[in-house]
Amino acid sequence: MNQYREIITFIILALTISLSQVGKSETFVEALSSIYNNNPQLQAQRIKVKEIDENYIQAISEGGVQAGVSGSLETNTAKLNSNVFSQTDGSTSVSGNPRAIQLQITKPLYQGGRVKWLKSQTRSSVLSARENLKSFEQNIFMAGAEAYVSVLRNEEVARIRRNSVRVLTRQKLAAIERFNIGVGTRTDIAQAESRLASSESGLAQADSQLQSSRAAFVRIVGHVAVDLQEVPSFEIPKTADEIKSLARSNNPDLLAAYFSGDAAASAISVAKSAYRPKITLNAIAGSSRGQTFGIGDSDQLALAARVSVPIFTSGMNRSRVRKASLAKARLDFELRDLELSIDQIVEQSWHELNASRLALVASNTQVSAAEVAFEGVSLEQELGLRNVLDLLNAEQEVLNAKLSVADARYNVSINEFKILMSMGAFHSEGIDLPVSFYNPEGYFEDISDNKISNLLKKFE
Repeated sequence: MNQYREIITFIILALTISLSQVGKSETFVEALSSIYNNNPQLQAQRIKVKEIDENYIQAISEGGVQAGVSGSLETNTAKLNSNVFSQTDGSTSVSGNPRAIQLQITKPLYQGGRVKWLKSQTRSSVLSARENLKSFEQNIFMAGAEAYVSVLRNEEVARIRRNSVRVLTRQKLAAIERFNIGVGTRTDIAQAESRLASSESGLAQADSQLQSSRAAFVRIVGHVAVDLQEVPSFEIPKTADEIKSLARSNNPDLLAAYFSGDAAASAISVAKSAYRPKITLNAIAGSSRGQTFGIGDSDQLALAARVSVPIFTSGMNRSRVRKASLAKARLDFELRDLELSIDQIVEQSWHELNASRLALVASNTQVSAAEVAFEGVSLEQELGLRNVLDLLNAEQEVLNAKLSVADARYNVSINEFKILMSMGAFHSEGIDLPVSFYNPEGYFEDISDNKISNLLKKFE
């Protein structure tokens, strides 16, 4: 009984969800907006950028004032034995509660330029992280867009194949009727049954692919795909060279690589700063009370400047400089490879887009011609001028032409998305989504403010 209850509950829930979605439809822009606002991967990437922002604050703090307070409170008892020099016998017990507190303030005056270059390094890393966020946004949009057009294509393919099954079922029944009245043959029936079985197999596969694409849609977009509308057309430059030029200026992967190169250059200077002397100003204020053994209370106030000069580090500093220089050289080669890769993607996507557009026009023409041919073969078959195999072949031509249209339309959209990505335009601002844009600079500006002033304002 419990199993039946669970089944009934599941059916009711499924019906409720289905009824709640009746009449609803979703546009391409709405799907991308849902990704932008709700996708957990994108949310995690935004937090990652905030983590990198904190590196800049930590770099600033290395050149700032450091202050700390330390204190101690003890209870002790000491037993002093007789002292032959003082001519005393026996022992004496001494006890006390010593207390001490100390305030130490440290201000680096000069660190060989380390803080300056560390700030430059982390700042470039922050800018690189922002471009990586934009790149991630493009990639997640691409995954969502691909899922969107996959659902559209697979729905169309399933519809086409389902209609083909219906047509072939009627042809099989017609072949049986002709055989019963002595006009057809068993061969006609067998041919119709073979094509019908093949069509049913294709439909099963199409339904499976449709469910897979719908699952991918839910994974990326965050909800079930219901009545998806056609994908809008996008403005694409007229030449591949124009696309390459825009990519060099706006592609987020490329910009992130540029900033990473700047950070690596600053890292070399950070490593070289270890060769230079360091000057630090220290101020100490302390007080001690209740000391034992006759030591009186004391107060301390000291101000000192300390200078440290590196002389020998067993090759550590030289190794760090070499490592930073090698990292910069590696990034330069990776940057060049990335530029070539983007050029390749642009060329491929551009030519594939043009080919897909031509294929779409040709496939539409093919559908029209195949449908006319199918009607003609049907009439000729009724007049006895064509056999069943001719009719089945004509129907297969219509099926293949319609499937080619669905594939060509899918390829046109995918290649448009790839070109937009390469140009750095397939993100929320690039396609002007109707959303509240996330500002990665906001958190950085908040944590870069004077925290002491902000703290004081809270108590005003």
